[in-house]
Amino acid sequence: MEVEAKETYLLFANSLREMEEKLRECACESSEKVRVSGDYYTWCESCDKTIEVASKKRVVKNRNDPRFWGIESEFKILCLECIGKEFYNRMVGWQRKKWREYRRRGYV
Repeated sequence: MEVEAKETYLLFANSLREMEEKLRECACESSEKVRVSGDYYTWCESCDKTIEVASKKRVVKNRNDPRFWGIESEFKILCLECIGKEFYNRMVGWQRKKWREYRRRGYV
């Protein structure tokens, strides 16, 4: 029994060490950078609609960033159509006015 217990302990300790090494090498962290193609386009994370980026620096325009509208969302990039569908009721006065202005200009 004693030999069996030692073997079980060594097996457990070895597997624990292996898992620790795998966890150290794990690169599961998501990138903070926005996904932009080489043609300076990105996509809405909700409906996959193409969106132009702001400049050659590949920065997403404020109007496509949910944080600009004061929205806490798991998505980093949304088209104005998706923002209007999901969050229009939660917007404050100036945000609704700005959203309607962008819509009138044809950015949706």
